[in-house]
Amino acid sequence: MVDLLLEWRPALAGEVDSDGGTPLHFASSDGDRAVVRAILRAGPPGMVYKKDYLGGLSALHVAARMGHRRVVEDMLEAYPDAAELRGGDGGTFMHAAAREKRSKVVSLAIGKTKLRGLLDAQDRDGNTPLHLAVAAGAPAVVEALLRKGKVRTDVLNNDGRPPLDLATGSTSFFTMVSLVVTLAAFRAKLRPHRQDHAKPWSGGDVGKWIDKMSDSLSVVAVLIATAAFAAGFNLPGGYGDNNGKANLSGSPVFKIFLVLDTVAVAASVTAVILLVYGKGSRSTGSWKSFAAALLCMWVALISLLLGYYMALSSVTNTRAVYRVGLIVIYVGVSVLQLCIENWVGPSSSSCTVWRFFLVHQLRRSKGRRAVKRQFPLAGASVLSFYAYQVITFVAFIIFGFFLEWKGKTGTSPAQAPSPL
Repeated sequence: MVDLLLEWRPALAGEVDSDGGTPLHFASSDGDRAVVRAILRAGPPGMVYKKDYLGGLSALHVAARMGHRRVVEDMLEAYPDAAELRGGDGGTFMHAAAREKRSKVVSLAIGKTKLRGLLDAQDRDGNTPLHLAVAAGAPAVVEALLRKGKVRTDVLNNDGRPPLDLATGSTSFFTMVSLVVTLAAFRAKLRPHRQDHAKPWSGGDVGKWIDKMSDSLSVVAVLIATAAFAAGFNLPGGYGDNNGKANLSGSPVFKIFLVLDTVAVAASVTAVILLVYGKGSRSTGSWKSFAAALLCMWVALISLLLGYYMALSSVTNTRAVYRVGLIVIYVGVSVLQLCIENWVGPSSSSCTVWRFFLVHQLRRSKGRRAVKRQFPLAGASVLSFYAYQVITFVAFIIFGFFLEWKGKTGTSPAQAPSPL
């Protein structure tokens, strides 16, 4: 239909509404490539350069804002010089994409040599796409610009602020961590200022969140401790009638169960103590006890799950039980791990995180103290997250080793002594 209308009257493509929007603006906003191509092919020349009255945006800016990479590509193929178009705020389509967290459009510009000059371009306020991506809280865009685009991290905007300074405006804790880790990994620095005037990041009321979460986690930790404590007395296989000892005391699997149950009790009780201490102290370092308590709870939970499987293995020889237990534990822990990684893990790639530790932690780069003072929770939270991953990895190794050993030895559960 669009082709027929444009063939009948090509000037229709140049009509504007009360806001200055052309049909190309609307098609770009919707991401309709067929309509965009039809207008570019049959419409009046230079339609891409027309700007609306609201923000002085061209259709290219609109497509970039909406994240329609293919539409942006079509426009740039038809009008390569349109990449230099500036909007009402003095920004290019790259600025529009970075502000709206459109990583696909940003990656398009990074991948084309002719567009590399736009990566460090500044708008009317002196902001580069990196500035806007940091301000918008877009770690994926920031990492793409730094790792693939090789953009500069020392460009100052009109307020004299480099990109890392803008991370202080983030209200999400996990977004802040991802931004700081990514920027610091590529040697970004804060603007020079007196350190006694520096105020640590406190966006999103992290202290209140920790205080509230401590109440719920304390209940969970007590429940884990109760379950583990009860399992230590309600032993699999029961007790002997004469001496009161466990019937399965000679079984290697039973001994492993006792070790895991003891670890679960100790770790969960430690978590409760840390949570109570952190809530009672209300100091600036209470987040350390909170992070340690989370790790202890994870150790207790993993130990309890493995202990359950060991208890199951010690009282049955049925292979189906082993397989069901394997599926339940492996799938359950794996799904839980993926959820935790998605919720609280840094958005930065593993390569960037390791670079952060190498550049910012081990080599003690310049500006390290300033970044640590401004964002005291960033590095510690990443360390805690990777400690959690190590704990999970070790748990899987232990479980896999036990399964292999079980398959080779074919250990059967110890027989309870006959009461006769």
